[in-house]
Amino acid sequence: MEFNELIEVRRSVRQYKASEIASAELETIVAEALNAPSWKNSETARYYAAAGAAAKKRMWEEGLPSFNAASSAHAAALVAVTYVPGLSGFNGGAPCDELGNTWGAYDCGLASAYFVLAAKNHGWDTLIMGIRNTAKVKEILGIPKGEVLMSVIAVGKSAQKFMKVSRKAVSDVLRIV
Repeated sequence: MEFNELIEVRRSVRQYKASEIASAELETIVAEALNAPSWKNSETARYYAAAGAAAKKRMWEEGLPSFNAASSAHAAALVAVTYVPGLSGFNGGAPCDELGNTWGAYDCGLASAYFVLAAKNHGWDTLIMGIRNTAKVKEILGIPKGEVLMSVIAVGKSAQKFMKVSRKAVSDVLRIV
């Protein structure tokens, strides 16, 4: 798929057909997402996938609020994306500027964007969910205490009609000086 087409057709999906994703395919998507830029190539993003029935059930029942559980029902996987704090935006353990660990969140956002685009390029639809029960998600997926959970991304096959949503005009968001 050409890049312009890829960014045009990737949309948040809130209705999924029942499907399964092979571990090898998730690994390929993550391998492609690792091409995302990061602070001094620190690659602090980490991925934890609930792809088995029991893990997904626990995520839907305990890790996600009811509206996100409903929006991701039947997804093939729920992928938690985290970052390791204290690396992006730091030199020798000290923050390089006033943003500090915000650089980790920035890098994690880039990694997530690459992840959803790679998933779409492989025919998978996604939904990035920021509202979740952090403690439960970390417990269910075995995420280390020190990592910062940014989001949970549903990965699956869409059961809804493609909808192109309107976007702001470039003139509303770009200022050239």
